[in-house]
Amino acid sequence: MSNERICDVLIVGAGATGSLAALVLAKAGLDVVCLEQGSWVEPQDHPHLHADWAWQRRTKWSPDVNKRSHADDYPVKSDSSQILMWNGVGGSTNVYGAIWPRYRPSDFRKGTEHGLQPDWPISYEDVAPFYEEADKLVGVSGLAGDRAMPPREACPTRAMPPSKVAQRLGAAFDKLDWHWWPVEAGAISEDYDGRPACNNCGICNGCPRGSMSKYSMSIWPKALEAGTELRINARVLKVEKGTDGRATGALYIDRNTGQKHFQRAKLVIVAANGIGTPRLLLASDNLANSSDQVGRNLLHHTLVGVEMWVDEPVDGHIGYVASLISRQFAETDVSRGFVNGFNFNCITSTSSAGELAAGWFTSAKAPWGKEHHSWFERHFGHSIGVFAIGDDLPNPENRVTLDPVLRDSDGVPAAVTHYQPGENDKRMMNYMLDRLEDLAKAAGAFDYSLHDYRDQEGVYRTPAWHMIGTCRMGADPANSVVNKWNQAWDVPNLFIVDGSVLATGGVVNPTPTISALALRAAGYIRDNFESLTTASRSVQAA
Repeated sequence: MSNERICDVLIVGAGATGSLAALVLAKAGLDVVCLEQGSWVEPQDHPHLHADWAWQRRTKWSPDVNKRSHADDYPVKSDSSQILMWNGVGGSTNVYGAIWPRYRPSDFRKGTEHGLQPDWPISYEDVAPFYEEADKLVGVSGLAGDRAMPPREACPTRAMPPSKVAQRLGAAFDKLDWHWWPVEAGAISEDYDGRPACNNCGICNGCPRGSMSKYSMSIWPKALEAGTELRINARVLKVEKGTDGRATGALYIDRNTGQKHFQRAKLVIVAANGIGTPRLLLASDNLANSSDQVGRNLLHHTLVGVEMWVDEPVDGHIGYVASLISRQFAETDVSRGFVNGFNFNCITSTSSAGELAAGWFTSAKAPWGKEHHSWFERHFGHSIGVFAIGDDLPNPENRVTLDPVLRDSDGVPAAVTHYQPGENDKRMMNYMLDRLEDLAKAAGAFDYSLHDYRDQEGVYRTPAWHMIGTCRMGADPANSVVNKWNQAWDVPNLFIVDGSVLATGGVVNPTPTISALALRAAGYIRDNFESLTTASRSVQAA
C-alpha cells in the first residue's frame, strides 16, 4: 500500500456536489484531490444515440442501481424503493431529469410549524445567494416572478417554450383555480457557457449534448482547469482518523490495478449521496456517529402519479421532460387531514411506442388482440403525465445500514435500506390521488390511470427517486450529524456536502438545494481553511 502526498482537501465522490466543492476550493488555490469509484460517461455512451434506446433505459441505462449491471456500482438491498443513483463523474446528473425548483422558506422551519420535523439551523435567506450562484453555473432556464416563491433574480436562460402539454394542463389548472408556473429546469433553453440549447429531443434521461446540466460537462471542466486532481476508478474503502479525532485521509483501491493507496489530507469532504455517504461512514468504524444518527431518517418523498390521455394530439413525446409545476398544495393545511404539502410535477410522455404499450409509469397497458391498433392510435401522442411529490416525515427507523454478509467487489459491506411511509404520508398520498383525478377531469381526459404504488398486499411503497436525510444537519449534536456549515460534529475536519444532510425533504426535487448547500459549505471551508485544519477538536454550533 502506497502513501500519497498530503493534499489540502480530499473529496470522496465526483457527482454534483463533489464537483462544485472542487471548483470552489481549487479556484482558491487549495490542493484538491477527488476520488471517484466510477469513470467518465461519454456522450456516445448515452442511449439517446442508439436504436434500442428505450430498451437500454430500462436495462443497462436504468437509473435504478438494482436494474442494471455496471462494474462501477455497489449492491444496495432495498425493501421498498427504487435506488436511483449513478456512480461516475457527474454522478446522478448522468441520468436525472434536472427539474430545478427551490425549497420554500417554510421547509426550513417545520419544527416551528408543527414539530414533527426539525427546524434547520439555517433559513431560506441563508441559502438564497447560493441558489443564485448554482443557477448561474448550471444555466437554469425559467421565469422569475412566481408569487408562490420569494423573489429571485432572472433565470440565466429564458423558460422553455410552452409545449402543447403545458397549454392543456395550464388551462386545467386555471379551470380549478389552482396555481401553476413554468417549471425551472437545469437545462438551457438557449446556448450558454459553450453548451448548446436544448433541442427538445424528448428523451430526458441525462443528456449527451450537455444541454441538460450534466455536471461532467458543465462543472468538471472548470474544476479541472482550476487545478483539481480527479482520480477515476478509485473506490474508497474507509475514511481514517487519527488519535486526535481528526480525519487523516482515505484508504482506496485503484480499480484498474487492484492496488490499495492511502491519500492523506488536511480536510476531507464526503459527497457520496444519501446512501453512499452513510454506508462509507458506517464502514469507517462508525465515523462521525456518536449521535447514532448516521443512516437514520431516510427520506424519499411521498409520490403518486396520473397518466392521462386527451383527444387532441399534445406531442408529449417531444420536448423537455417537464412543463409546469404547481405549488397550490405546497403548504400545510391541517384541514386536509395531514401536515406538510406537495407539488405537481407536470411531465412529458414517453417517446417510445413500446413503453406506452407496456405501461409507461402507471399500470395502464395497451390491450392485445383486435383492439390493440385502435387503442394505440388514440393514445400515442395524446398522453400527459403528472407526479404529485410530497414532503414525507422523518422516521429514525427508515434508514441505511450495512449488510452483515453481502459485499461489493472490493469487500465493502453492501448498503441496506428500509423505508415505509408513515400514517401522515399515507393520508397525504390519498389526498394527492384525489387531486390528480380532479386534474385529469379538468384537462378533459377521455382516459386516465392513477398510480398509488401499493403492492399486492396493499402496502404503500414509494418509487420516489430521492435519497436524503441520512446525515442530517442540525443545531444539536445529539440529534444531527453535521452543523450548519455541513461540518461533522464529531470530526472537525470532515464535511458532508450531499443530500444526506437535508433535514427536511420539501416538496421538490432536491438537486438545486443540495448544490446550493455544497457551494455554501465550500465557501466556508475556503474562507476558514487555516482554522479548520488546526489541531482543535471543537466544533461550534454557531
